[in-house]
Amino acid sequence: MKIIFNEQDLIDSACIFAADRYNQMIHQLQAEIQHENGNGITAVVALQNSREVYHLTEQDLIDGSAIYLEKYHNFNPNQLSVELIFEPDQGFSVIIEKND
Repeated sequence: MKIIFNEQDLIDSACIFAADRYNQMIHQLQAEIQHENGNGITAVVALQNSREVYHLTEQDLIDGSAIYLEKYHNFNPNQLSVELIFEPDQGFSVIIEKND
């Protein structure tokens, strides 16, 4: 099975990851996804009405995508293969394959 996340799904995954890792309320987080040469795809997640900012790595975003599917769709994250994609003309996406 193949699942494709769009950019908004990736932003949601970043917020879910940051909420879990930093013990924050997900509805108080805002994320911005970035592509940086040398660092790949990263995210900056900010806590609303605060100066608190979290920097997520590409691996954090991969893990966040798996956590998203685990929490909201009951997937086993150990059975998922996650690939982040950035195309300058298309933006960000994620291809997730479920391994049996």
